[in-house]
Amino acid sequence: MTAPMRRLFLLAFIWGWSFLFIKVAVEGLTPTTVAWARITLGAAVLALVLRSQGGRVPTDRVMLRHFAIVTLCGNIVPFTLLAWGEQHITSALTAVLNASTPLFTALLAAVALHERLRPIQVLGLAVGVVGVSVAAGLGASDLAGSSLAGAAAAILAGAAYGVTFIYMRMHLLSIPPIVAATGQLATGAVLLFPVAAVTSALGGVHLTPTRVGAILALGTLGTGVAYVLNYQVVADLGPTKASLVTYIIPVVAVILGIVVLDEPFQWRLVIGGALTVAGIAAISSKRPAAERAPSPATQ
Repeated sequence: MTAPMRRLFLLAFIWGWSFLFIKVAVEGLTPTTVAWARITLGAAVLALVLRSQGGRVPTDRVMLRHFAIVTLCGNIVPFTLLAWGEQHITSALTAVLNASTPLFTALLAAVALHERLRPIQVLGLAVGVVGVSVAAGLGASDLAGSSLAGAAAAILAGAAYGVTFIYMRMHLLSIPPIVAATGQLATGAVLLFPVAAVTSALGGVHLTPTRVGAILALGTLGTGVAYVLNYQVVADLGPTKASLVTYIIPVVAVILGIVVLDEPFQWRLVIGGALTVAGIAAISSKRPAAERAPSPATQ
């Protein structure tokens, strides 16, 4: 196995563990505090890396507005939703449902960026939606109202990530990815702090060594190191191969949830997850060479 592929599997392993870390951390912290802690710790890691590279985050009014919008859609809202959702559903189900992100990205790209969906991609969207529905247990007798809300939170987090990717493509491609990520996380830490402080005062903070370890790992590894690693994977393998991480994360999270957290094994997770992955694969399929527009290098 090549070094870039090893990094890809390491990234999937780290992000797969993140759902377990969230489950543990939210037992002693409010969802917004979990989100703020991981954003802040991730920002600290990225700031150190960026400083070592001699880079800096732009602070003009336009870029700060972009950072604020991206961190709201890509960090504050989804991180809080995932933590809240895991108070009501398993970490394994959260990971499978959150894998719907590419489905939302493709749909939003078609609407906002006027990207034409090919028939295979439309079919992929349909299959992916069915997969998410199966995994969520829609119509299943074992799904209570509270867990339905938790499932909805995980799906909405995926939708928020989709909005983030589209916005970043429209406004943040002019700066290096690590600069954009550092700026958005640093902005998110500042914006979410008052909310986290209030919810912590009202809901309380109940820490144990295990919970402290979980939030430290979630912030430094699952947010900071993973962001840096992700940029390396994309640079080494390209965006198409790098997207393979989307297929691996739910597998890691489901195994960890069952083995480490003793979460119940449910076939609907496997079936729904497989359908979701199949839908993502169809959406991510390359356009045949004869149909592709020539790149600038070949014109």
